[in-house]
Amino acid sequence: MALLRPLFELCLLRRGPQDLPYSPPAVALFAFALMALQVAMGAATEAPPGQLAARVGVTAFMLFGVTQALLNLRGLRNRAAQTLLALAGSGLLFTLAMLPAALALRPYLDVEQPPASAMLPGLAALVLFVWKLRVEASIWRQALEIRRGQALALAIALVLLELMLLVWLAPPVPAAAA
Repeated sequence: MALLRPLFELCLLRRGPQDLPYSPPAVALFAFALMALQVAMGAATEAPPGQLAARVGVTAFMLFGVTQALLNLRGLRNRAAQTLLALAGSGLLFTLAMLPAALALRPYLDVEQPPASAMLPGLAALVLFVWKLRVEASIWRQALEIRRGQALALAIALVLLELMLLVWLAPPVPAAAA
């Protein structure tokens, strides 16, 4: 697909959302693929159906609702398609990259003291998460025309909002008492 190279370059901080084409069909395709991958990952990790539905709903809200609201607040709604494509496309690539680490860590989620072998996938997941945060900050900086520090603070705030919504809509199931 012709969009993969620009999206990889966006993830390497060599391009910005303005370098992506105006393509509502591509936005829909990448957003759908992102949410489908989240459902597949949830099914692979045996997440309860309520958590899967919450994950997809929160993703759709954060991607479409929050992005549109932020662009509208800045009077930049004409940048919506490219910003949405950048966020959905990079989100899909990072989710795919995190999949092996997530599956490797799955057996250790309910373990009080995971083995040392869980350290490498844990470190990989952490590095990918921080890099994803950096890429999203870059997207927001360019899309909203704000400073780097503001963009990073916004990216962190949005991750926290997403986490709070997920916990509120589908609280984690406590591990069975031993």
